[in-house]
Amino acid sequence: MTTQQEMPTQSAPETEERAEKHEPRAVATVPAAADAGRQNSQRITVEQLAMLPDDERRANWINGMVEAELARQHYAYDKAMARDFAISGVFDDIRGQTSEQAIGAAMVKIQLGRSMGITAPDAMRYVYFTNGKPNVENELVAAKLQQAGYGWDPEFDYEEVADKGKRPWKKCVGCTLYLKKWDGATRTYKPMLDRKGNQVTQSFSLADAEHAQIWEKGKQIPLSDKFNYQSWPSDMYYWRCIARVKKYHAPHVLRGLRLKEEAFDVIPGDAPPEMQAQLAVAPQEAPAKPSAAATAREKVLNWQMPSAGQAEMELHPAEMEDQQLEAAEEKKKG
Repeated sequence: MTTQQEMPTQSAPETEERAEKHEPRAVATVPAAADAGRQNSQRITVEQLAMLPDDERRANWINGMVEAELARQHYAYDKAMARDFAISGVFDDIRGQTSEQAIGAAMVKIQLGRSMGITAPDAMRYVYFTNGKPNVENELVAAKLQQAGYGWDPEFDYEEVADKGKRPWKKCVGCTLYLKKWDGATRTYKPMLDRKGNQVTQSFSLADAEHAQIWEKGKQIPLSDKFNYQSWPSDMYYWRCIARVKKYHAPHVLRGLRLKEEAFDVIPGDAPPEMQAQLAVAPQEAPAKPSAAATAREKVLNWQMPSAGQAEMELHPAEMEDQQLEAAEEKKKG
């Protein structure tokens, strides 16, 4: 009598191992509610990628996957850096905001800086937002211009000034930059020439500052009347020349961002001049009205025991509230 021989059963791991040899294994999709760390869509596996023919399409696919992974890593790195910068509390432009707003503002500055080749610390230090638009510090603009191969030789104009009761001094009334460009072949700077063969210059003078009208504290004044132009005229004329070099000869540097000092003197496009006084003053938020529970708690905390010589003993606010509740209940019953 022949007995039926039992076939050996295959364990689950052995089955999966054989299946992997014949066909690629699909990655299961896990809902975001079950695992927030995984994506909702399926991602290609190494086995599936190996089955593709070795052609341009496969190379483009691999490059796309690498770029996407690098973008995810950069985003995670920038988000961690933004959080550290926000909780440090040392940056005035994001101080006083909520944690979410501070981290978001830092993240925007870091991402903007990355797109222009600026490191995260430099972006936090040199990038600002004025009138809803990004702008940068003066030193960063000059550094980026020099990195792009632009150079200049400054020349300042002075005039003798004798103020009443003070020593005579030389007042700066203008600045001129003689531009030059780096020549990689000779590894030297060569003057930038115009169509007539003359060296290109950019200037900003006291006359320019007197004719430029700006709005400050709700009124229109000449640019030359600002305190920084009165105190440090040579510095202000120099940075105005740098701004013109960037605007007229190197608009590609920093992608058209303004200098910080220049951005402060620009009126928002959607704000009429009469509203400048209101824009110059930060709006004050009305204090929130305390709730009834907070008011009762404050009364209890501020209550003090009356002195021994007081004729009538004052009740504790909690006891007064109990008496009021009992009186209200008796009134309902009556």
